[in-house]
Order: sequence, then C-alpha cells, then structure tokens
Amino acid sequence: MKASLSSFCFVARHIVGVAFLFCAVFGSAQPVFITDPANRITNTFTVPPDWSLIANPYYHNRGTTVLDAVPDNSVGEVLQGVPQGTRLFKFDNDNQRLSENRFRGRNWSNPSETLAPGEGAWIFNPSHKSFTVTFTGNCRYGGSVGVAAGWSLISSPDCGTINFAPLVWPPPEGCGDLPCPPAPGFSWDNLSFNPQDGDIVYTFDKGSGQLQRHTFQNGAWDVMPVVGVAEACFVLTSHPRAIRYTGFIPF
Repeated sequence: MKASLSSFCFVARHIVGVAFLFCAVFGSAQPVFITDPANRITNTFTVPPDWSLIANPYYHNRGTTVLDAVPDNSVGEVLQGVPQGTRLFKFDNDNQRLSENRFRGRNWSNPSETLAPGEGAWIFNPSHKSFTVTFTGNCRYGGSVGVAAGWSLISSPDCGTINFAPLVWPPPEGCGDLPCPPAPGFSWDNLSFNPQDGDIVYTFDKGSGQLQRHTFQNGAWDVMPVVGVAEACFVLTSHPRAIRYTGFIPF
C-alpha cells in the first residue's frame, strides 16, 4: 500500500510531537524543527528615488515559527514600512494593463494584492533618498512562471536568477541525418528563459534610472539581459513559454 507525502507528514507530526518533523515544509524536502523560523532567508533590496522595477524573491510566510506559519505573499505583508506616497504598479499579463496600489497612512490601498515570486512591479519612491525593503521567505524548489505572448512583467519564480543564455538542447530544428549530441546533465534548463528569435527584454538600470533594451536575433543577444535577485523585467515575445526551477532540491 502506498502512502501519500501528506499522510506521511501527518503521521510524523503526531509520532514525533513538537520536537521534529521529517517531512517537506515550504516545498523543501529538508527535515525541519517546528520551532525553526517561518522564513529562513533574508534579502535586502534598495529602492532608489523615482521609478524602478521590483520583485519578491521568496515564498513568504506570516508568523514567527514553522508551527504558526501561514503562506502570505500579499503586498501588505511583504512591503511594510515604505515611505508615504509610495506607489506600486503591477502589470496584468493577461489583460495587458497596469493596476495601481498606493501606500497612504500605514496601509496600502490594496493590501491583499500579491507580489509573489515570478511576478514583478513598477515601484515609485516619492522621496529624494533611497529606502530599503527586507524580503524574507523560503525557496519552493519547483516554482514556475508563464511568459505570455505579448507583454509580460516577470521575475525569477524561485531561488536563483533567470538564465537568459540560449539553450543548446534539443537543437531547434533537429539533427537531420547527423547523430544528435548527448543530452546535457541534470538541471541544464534550470530557470531558463529559453530565448526565441524576436524576443525583447527590458531591464532597469538603477545607475541611469533608464530601461535597457535587449534583443534576441539570429540565435544571439545584442546584449545579454541580467536580472538580479528581487528585480523584474519586461518581456515582449510572440513565443509563449514557461520558466521553471529544475535544479537541486536539498534533502
């Protein structure tokens, strides 16, 4: 008889009690203590004055320990304590429209709006100096984000940054009469953007405060895009696809 992972976790919780859980938590296969922190990773992101692109790099939990953790990637939870008048614009990849969320008093106008890994947003800092946002959370080790035809605003869907290098396997038009090269190793396509001819990516350069255009044509980028942790980018494509985490899952 086969037991599901959820059943195993349930049994483990009750056999071991409050000391130790030998099951996957937050998508990780690592054993964890229920007294461990709800969010095990921290990253600080600097928001310059005026406009920039931002993303939430981790799957965040509300709560203090694993025992009371509740998944929550809402704007009201992950973007707290920002300056008065801060504005956030998310792009709806399906409807191709921007929606505004504004911080006034001590709250966002739409605090339940999500900013989850894989999503991105414009953020406007109304002050004359930079401020920092501290993101906390966990890796899912299996996150994915769809890249729609047309415009989209995306970020890495899991721990790590998007790999914009062209994939070398499988060959785009097959191998013909020649033997195909051996398949690459494990996680060769981890977080791969898998660029297609005609793709355009816009990244944001904090130094100049300008968007930088990157075009993929004839199998190569004019300038390879780089999107760091907690950063997002705009994509214009006619070839929909998905970016997936296929890398190492710690045990």
